[in-house]
Amino acid sequence: MIFLGKLNNHNKTISIMRGKFFKLLLVSGIVSLSGFTAFSQTVNDAIQAFNNAATTYKQDPEGALKSALQALEIAEQIGEEAIESKINAQNLIPTIYFELAMAKYKANNLQATLNNLEKAEQTAVKYDVGTIKTRVEKTLPKLYNVMGNNKFKENKFEEALSNFEKAINLNPSFADSYLGAALSAEKLGNEAKMVEYLDKMIEIGTKNNDAANVKKAKTKGKAYFLKKADAARNANKLNDVVTYLDAALKYDGDDYEIYRLMTINYSKLERWNDAITYGNKALELVKGTAEEKAEIYFLIATAYHKQNNIKEACNAYKNAAFGNFKPNADYQIQQLKCQ
Repeated sequence: MIFLGKLNNHNKTISIMRGKFFKLLLVSGIVSLSGFTAFSQTVNDAIQAFNNAATTYKQDPEGALKSALQALEIAEQIGEEAIESKINAQNLIPTIYFELAMAKYKANNLQATLNNLEKAEQTAVKYDVGTIKTRVEKTLPKLYNVMGNNKFKENKFEEALSNFEKAINLNPSFADSYLGAALSAEKLGNEAKMVEYLDKMIEIGTKNNDAANVKKAKTKGKAYFLKKADAARNANKLNDVVTYLDAALKYDGDDYEIYRLMTINYSKLERWNDAITYGNKALELVKGTAEEKAEIYFLIATAYHKQNNIKEACNAYKNAAFGNFKPNADYQIQQLKCQ
């Protein structure tokens, strides 16, 4: 009985061990089967994944991207037998990233647009897809320009300038970005950089016969320096006035009013040669009657008078003897005994 008990215990032990053994075999079998499944994908699987991507990338670029990446992964695992699927997937992936970027742009997600354009360019370079690389190169500057405009509207001028400069670096002929960069620099108080971008915009616009953008840049530059000149005049800083007026002339060298103001301020500064020079230029540009020209002639006459050039002073005073300036001009003519 004791022996039987031992035998029964022994049989139970064997039974338990067998159970564990079969469970181990079963687990091993599952592992082996799953391993077999993981590496049992075929060329057809790669083709199917690629076809899914190729037929859906315009409607569903995110889903198509997953399929294309899956096709590439399967093809790389298989090797030479799936080389065609690998090449097809590589050619398609940059296009899908580009389509995904456009979808994000329509959704007004500019950062996601930028991210996917960068991926489109990276994969286009990696897989040598020149057409997509070219499309990205044309699109990125426009995107940075839009982002610059958005940041400008949000009063984030440093970020705006950074985006405009990125657009310029990618496309040095992009006139809109030069204007945006100039306006951002102005808001940041960087006059030198503002002038740099306006001047570059004029240079490029002139080269490309882009009269509209040349006019925009010149109008902005002129208005900026006229405003500075007016502020300097109110502060009675006459040297600054003529400096700013001279800067404004760079953007419009045919503005009679600027030459008139230069003549007035050089007269106040008693810089008589400059007053005569700018006065004569104003007379070349003025379109009006003798009465409308009288002010400039009187200023020129005064400058010649201060230089003791009586002959030229008399000639100028005679031309100034009209309208409001006639009494003073006639008085000087009598004092100088002009003939």
